[in-house]
Amino acid sequence: MNHTKIISISSSLPSLDLHNKRVLLRADLNVPIENGIITDDYRLQALLPTIDLIQQKGGKIILATHIGRPKQSDPTLSTEHLIPWFKNHGYTITYERDLTTAFTKSTQDYNTILLLENMRFFPGEKNDTSTSSACQNALYFAQQLAQLGDYYVNDAFALLHRTDTSITRVPELFTPDHRTIGLLIEKELRMLNNLLEKPAKPFVVILGGGKVADKLPILYALINTVDVILLGPAIVSTFLKAQNKPIGKSLIDNNNLDACSRFIAQAHNRTIKIIFPVDYLIARETFDGPLSYTCAETLPSNGVSVLFGQRTVDIFNQEIKKAGTVFYNCLMGTVKRPETLAEVNTLFRTMADSPGASVIGGGDSVAAAQLLGIGQSIDFHSTGGGATLAYLAGQDLPGLSVFTITGE
Repeated sequence: MNHTKIISISSSLPSLDLHNKRVLLRADLNVPIENGIITDDYRLQALLPTIDLIQQKGGKIILATHIGRPKQSDPTLSTEHLIPWFKNHGYTITYERDLTTAFTKSTQDYNTILLLENMRFFPGEKNDTSTSSACQNALYFAQQLAQLGDYYVNDAFALLHRTDTSITRVPELFTPDHRTIGLLIEKELRMLNNLLEKPAKPFVVILGGGKVADKLPILYALINTVDVILLGPAIVSTFLKAQNKPIGKSLIDNNNLDACSRFIAQAHNRTIKIIFPVDYLIARETFDGPLSYTCAETLPSNGVSVLFGQRTVDIFNQEIKKAGTVFYNCLMGTVKRPETLAEVNTLFRTMADSPGASVIGGGDSVAAAQLLGIGQSIDFHSTGGGATLAYLAGQDLPGLSVFTITGE
């Protein structure tokens, strides 16, 4: 059940002549904004190498992104909130909500970034094909965007598993020599390919989160390279339930109990070590209930596992210190209750201090690392959540299909 698919693709940006050319850059700057203030700028920082290279080559950047999941125009999710960040980082930038006016501005002030309004404010962005009128909306929107650039660059790795118009339809309107991925996508694929093909050994995977169905394909994709699997809440509860171990009121996926049992058996046959928590930080009755620590064997019937405890951290840390590569996916605990992040903090710091390569995948996990002040100490943060999971699980990425792909 290993569906590993390796995609080898490079950005052609370094070789393009962009002098006095307009570059439509689709990015993922879906950053958290509270009261108009950006609270985590990691995705902005990750895009800068691509922006800087285009500007060094004399290209005019027309920057397209989305923020949030609006169904219609919402001032709190306007890309206008990004302007102060760019200005504070030394970039000249202007903003335009109207695409017709943006066309005129696209040929002016080549040193100035032209930031478009939130892509999801436009009805054609979601690429609805349910009706002929919706199809026409998507096509018209794609044509409006395409006329803003002489070249198209996609550097929105976190959206490659989506079919949004600006991700899939727009690049089709550019000839192959006038469309490419950006430096961030190239780096993301290279780092994730290392996990699938040749991670430094021993290779340790730390998995948590609630969606067992999403994580099992990753485990199977990595089954030929992984040496140690460290399981945490909430997916560990389904694995434990499959072995008739106590889980209290923790979240489980009854539809995947047999699948978890089969994976445990296959891992055992391949001498892969699976380590379960020996203690937990639990809440009572619900995830938001009062917190306390308990041993795994005596987890109370009303206990909900939130995170592993310190004894488990000590065990996990010993594996991390010996690892050549560590991949951590999905936040355990929650940033909304910082007191639930203490043990995650300890794990992240061990990853940062260990000699092996450390990779964090998933937006919530990256946000936690930034919140805890150790983001810069981790070797690589994947900017994708669903896209990272989809790629590691061997699923198709519609956003890459238009580009030249080699390798399987």
